[in-house]
Amino acid sequence: MNIVVLAGGYSTERDVSLGSGSLIANALMKIGHRVLLLDSYEGIDIAGSEEYESLFSSDKTYSYAIPDHEPNLEKLKNSCDNGDSLIGKNVLDICKYADVVFIGLHGEIGENGELQAVFDVLGIKYTGTGYLGSILAMDKELTKKILVGTNVKVPKSICFNVNADDVNDVYGKIKFPCIIKPCNRWV
Repeated sequence: MNIVVLAGGYSTERDVSLGSGSLIANALMKIGHRVLLLDSYEGIDIAGSEEYESLFSSDKTYSYAIPDHEPNLEKLKNSCDNGDSLIGKNVLDICKYADVVFIGLHGEIGENGELQAVFDVLGIKYTGTGYLGSILAMDKELTKKILVGTNVKVPKSICFNVNADDVNDVYGKIKFPCIIKPCNRWV
């Protein structure tokens, strides 16, 4: 089976994605698949579709050392000719060619349903949650309301807007230890 492991992307989490993507690609090859680790933002420059098969390997070893600092996204953007597109050159065509895409992206486009929606429209098979589940899960407050509405027990929480609410007032409402997560609303 030809599998694209889609990793990297345009996110502060791209290095973690490339690291885990390398491990995923190696594991898939170890069990007999032909794999291509593909950076969804950088893409790949190839002459045409007749070269797609040669991109996949069953014996290559991928590795990626995660640096100690966040990636310089502005430098990355300047080095690629993507304009405002978050999907690099030939990425969608190669994903169409593959039997399945393993989504190993971290951050917005890999987790918020956008990429999954594009794949659904193009008929690209992929791993993981579909676009609707991804969209809902990115909005932590909405997800919690849905879960509570179906009688799933969830921890107590509060939702606040750091730009509008008085931070000192919010601190008075929080009990420690606690977990703080961005809501990531589609506003």
